[in-house]
Amino acid sequence: MKRKICVTAAVLSVSLLLTACGSKEYLKDIKAEKYVTLGEYKGITATADKPEVPESLVENYITENFLSPKAEKIPVTDRAVQTGDVVNIDFAGYRDGVAFEGGTAAGYDLTIGSGQFIAGFEEGLIGAKIGDRLSLDLSFPDYYPSNPDLEGQPVVFEVTVNSITESKNPELTDELVKQLSGEGYNVGTCQTAEELKAWVRDTYERAVQSNYDSAIETQIASQIMESSTFEEPPEEMVKRFTESIEHNVSVRAASLNMTLAQYMQLYEGVDEEGYRTLFQEEGLRMTKQYIMYQAIADREGLAPTEDEIAKERSAMMTLYGYTSEEELKKNLDETAFVEDLMRKKVVAYLMENGNIQATTTIVD
Repeated sequence: MKRKICVTAAVLSVSLLLTACGSKEYLKDIKAEKYVTLGEYKGITATADKPEVPESLVENYITENFLSPKAEKIPVTDRAVQTGDVVNIDFAGYRDGVAFEGGTAAGYDLTIGSGQFIAGFEEGLIGAKIGDRLSLDLSFPDYYPSNPDLEGQPVVFEVTVNSITESKNPELTDELVKQLSGEGYNVGTCQTAEELKAWVRDTYERAVQSNYDSAIETQIASQIMESSTFEEPPEEMVKRFTESIEHNVSVRAASLNMTLAQYMQLYEGVDEEGYRTLFQEEGLRMTKQYIMYQAIADREGLAPTEDEIAKERSAMMTLYGYTSEEELKKNLDETAFVEDLMRKKVVAYLMENGNIQATTTIVD
């Protein structure tokens, strides 16, 4: 399970951190080879999956994110509910015969297959017709943070089907792409249907490449670290990496409407003491790994140039939508930013000088 934390922590927080005079918080404040005796780092063998992105994945993304929201709603009166239909329902949920809070609504539009409700609810409506009244015997999942009192509890939902509609998606045309752009949909700079398809494909392929690069880096770094000898790294630096890990995991938890404790319990199976220990261990490992990278960079002359730093900064501005360098710098730890650029250069060097193999599958 630690690999999840490794991935989360691979990109350092860009929150501003101030360095006290004479501290050893950053790599620039130390001599890396004082803390590591490098083992062999050329010719490392690593293998990872690099999936192909099928056209169906691109088409499904476009349908779900751009066509479905623009779909024409057509009333259905001559058949039963099917997956994909929007069903207007009244429902009430009961536990031990008593209606529970948040389990009742009238005139609710539910897309069958959307996964909005607990397992079995939407499936239980398939085959129903307008006017049908259904009784669904279900159970809440064992983990249900929005209402912990219902976790694992058997319940009954009484449901009335008021109406059924089906959606007819529009065709993807240049005109529709321009309309989407004008309405604030995230279509990049695309103005035509072909540009949008290419943009979505590129987005998927960049994600695949990023996952592949991360998998290869994990294997390479692990092998080099195993053959290297480390001294105890500076405490200030370990603290910085540890805090960065906690920050990034907390952000991920918040994006799922979860607390840090809930997230770590669900995905790592640890309590607060457990994840504090895990963060500390991972912070120590990352500190050693970056010191190792710095030692390789020093030996091979891989320090980022001013031109490379400027290009990377410009790419970050585009990626995160900053309008000026001044705005970016307000939110950027410049020193950590340069450190991570060094990491990228070293990893690229190790891949070029290693025995790297890619297997191929098809993305689901």
